[in-house]
Amino acid sequence: MYEELPDEELFGPGDFSDSGELEVDNIMNEAESHENDAQLTPDPLISSNSEPQKTVFPSIPGLFLYKNLLTQEQQNKLVDAIINEGYFERPESNQAMCFGTLPPFIMRVVDIIENIPSIFPDEIKHRKPLFDQSIINVYKPGDGINSHVDLDRFEDGIVIISLLSACAMKFIPAYLINKELGYSDTSTATNPNEVIPVILRPGDVLAMSGPARYDWAHGIEATKIDIIGDERIVRKVRVSITLRKMKEIQVLNQCADN
Repeated sequence: MYEELPDEELFGPGDFSDSGELEVDNIMNEAESHENDAQLTPDPLISSNSEPQKTVFPSIPGLFLYKNLLTQEQQNKLVDAIINEGYFERPESNQAMCFGTLPPFIMRVVDIIENIPSIFPDEIKHRKPLFDQSIINVYKPGDGINSHVDLDRFEDGIVIISLLSACAMKFIPAYLINKELGYSDTSTATNPNEVIPVILRPGDVLAMSGPARYDWAHGIEATKIDIIGDERIVRKVRVSITLRKMKEIQVLNQCADN
C-alpha cells in the first residue's frame, strides 16, 4: 500500500528542512551516471553462515554500518524499481510510504538483511515479519532532516539503506533535543554533548537497535557539502529507504480506521 503523509506524521513536527521540488528525471540521470560505472556481478543473497564486514561505534551500542552491502547492480535495480513505481513523478513529491506487505523490490533487500547473523538481537531478527513499513525519501543537494528519534509507534530495530550519493548522518544524545517526547533521558554517551558523524555512501546499510534506536537522535544537516575530518563530500541527489516494523497496536488501529 502506498500513502503520502505530512512530515509530522512520520517523525514529529518540523523534521525536514528545505524539501523543495524534485523531478524524477533527476533521479534517473543520477542512476544512469552510477550505472555507467557499474560492474555487472551476480546478485546472490548473503549466506546465513557469513557476517559482512561492519563498522561498530563504541559510544553507540546497537549501531552497525555495513559498507557496500549492496552491489552496484543491486543498487541500480532498486533505483530502477523506485522510478518504475512512479512515486516521484510529481515535482512536489519527495517521500513515499508503504505499509504491510512490502513491494518485491524492497523485500529483496529484506532477504539480504535477514541473512546477516548479528545485525539485530535475536528477539528482533526472528520476528515475523522483520519489517512491515518503509519510507522512501529523495534528497536534493542541500536537503536535510532534523535530528530525531523515530516515533514510539515503531518497534525496535530500524534499517536505513543509502543510494546514489554520499552524505553525513550525525548522531547526538536524544535527550538534548526531544526529552519532551517521552524517550529515555539517559544516554549511553560518555560525553553528553557528543556528536558522532557517520558517512553513508551508496550501497551502505545502517542498522539501529537498543540504545542506538532510543537513546540517540540521528539527522542530516541541510548543506550541499559535508566536511568530516579531511574528507569533503559534495552531495548529489540521494535516495534512502528506511525499514521499520509497526507495533501491533498500531497495526490494529490502522485496520480499524480503514
